[in-house]
Amino acid sequence: MPSIALLAPVVIPLLTAGALALCGVAGWKIGRIVLGVGSWGAILVLIALWAPVRATQELSLGQLGFGAPLHLRLDGVGFAFALMVMVPSAVLLTLQPRAWQEGTVAALGLAAAVLAVEAGGVLLTALAGGAAATLAVVQLDVEDPRASRPPWGMLLAAWLALSWVGTILQVRGGTADYGAVPVSALTVPVFAVLAAAALTASGLFPWRGWASQLWGRPALRAAGMSVATLYPLGFYLLVRAYDMGDGHYPQFWLQAVLAALGVLVAFGAAARAQAASTRREYLGEMGISLGTPLGLVAGLATLVVAAVLAACLPLLPDRAGTASIVAIAAAAGLPPGLAFGVRVIGLEATFEAGNLMGLLGIAGAATWIVSIIGAARAIGLPAGRGHPASETAPRVAMGLAAATVVAGPALGLVLAIFAMPALNDVMPAGTGVPAAGVTSVVTISTVLPALALFTPVLLLAAIAYIGAGPPLVRAQARPALFPLPATELFGRVREQLRTATVPDQYRSLVDLRALEAAATGGGPLLWLAALVALAFAVTR
Repeated sequence: MPSIALLAPVVIPLLTAGALALCGVAGWKIGRIVLGVGSWGAILVLIALWAPVRATQELSLGQLGFGAPLHLRLDGVGFAFALMVMVPSAVLLTLQPRAWQEGTVAALGLAAAVLAVEAGGVLLTALAGGAAATLAVVQLDVEDPRASRPPWGMLLAAWLALSWVGTILQVRGGTADYGAVPVSALTVPVFAVLAAAALTASGLFPWRGWASQLWGRPALRAAGMSVATLYPLGFYLLVRAYDMGDGHYPQFWLQAVLAALGVLVAFGAAARAQAASTRREYLGEMGISLGTPLGLVAGLATLVVAAVLAACLPLLPDRAGTASIVAIAAAAGLPPGLAFGVRVIGLEATFEAGNLMGLLGIAGAATWIVSIIGAARAIGLPAGRGHPASETAPRVAMGLAAATVVAGPALGLVLAIFAMPALNDVMPAGTGVPAAGVTSVVTISTVLPALALFTPVLLLAAIAYIGAGPPLVRAQARPALFPLPATELFGRVREQLRTATVPDQYRSLVDLRALEAAATGGGPLLWLAALVALAFAVTR
């Protein structure tokens, strides 16, 4: 295909948004058909672009401003992350009913997220990511302005920090393109700002992040779309940092710090999950970590599972049953599921790296045990705050969760399709890089025959389910494995900080809430002006 076709995965959602707006103004009730055709059509075009060549494709569209090129790039990393964004978004847009105004904003947010992934440089990713974050906040407010949501300022701060990184790279290295940044330009301070932007963009904190908070909203239409479009972007930046650093971060200890932070985030999520009071609260907790080459492969495969769950949870009804049990098994990483296989590989990566990474592997194993205990407890928990039944699709939700379990024996194939091309693009070939095939995954020290090991377990699980019949679950409050210390204290301090006010005589000077309310409640021209101002600021 001609290189101009790289615009199609971005342009198709934009055209879908325009068509939906026209249908809505005309009074035609065909919103889900338009959204479904447009979102799935964009996915088919993306696959048609990548599958025949499976190589990097680039498109230059001129200048973004003062030496910064307007450059699109589709490689293994971009293809994997684009599918992680587009597939769950397409499922939700097709199955969940929404007003045409909300659907239009959702389609625009999808286009912005895909542009952030297809961008060839840091500056364009920052602009597109800021647009996606703004549209997600607008979508959340359109759905329910009184429900909890992440502050727009916090989300936008991540992309402003990334634009700062892009500006520094452009000035010091002469370019901010991922594949052309000089290794010397990615210094430790620059990488620290980039990592902070990535962690903030995905809400990766030891405390409860914005992604898990969204699952507590009364309706989950906008929550599902926000998680599907924004959550993978922070990880995308961390993977691209390998590309800019020629296969590694500026210093090895940075990898250890990020891996330790990843384990801390995962343990915090597991600790909160095992003490959750409702089943929905348990399912909203997720965690991941990146590190060595093998850990990167496992991390990418874990993101595939997270993307499937992002489509599954909004469609899951708030009642006990088979669908909830399968979703819990998929999220907890029980054998022989895909999450089980990638966690085994991730832990093995830390032990192969040795030294501090081996200790982090032990901590990761303990975190996994806590999450499995929490899964056993979550089966009998109360459902939680119910969302409208019209938004749910129990069979589709169970099918998505079951797909991640059934895909366990095909672990090698999943890694070969999604993770290995991305790994080859950001890390040079050499020792320490795994190999994946249809039947097994080969590492430095061992071979994991996933097909031979996981298939009998899957068959035994299927036979046991058929023999036992549908499970009967009675919801009741269950004690936590261990209490969370100082949880109430942290909650009170956070609430005090959130409700803190500026004295009356200074409110006209510093009124961040009024600014955010004006930005999210204003007309489209205000949002467009804000994006133009951001583009002008990072390119001048």
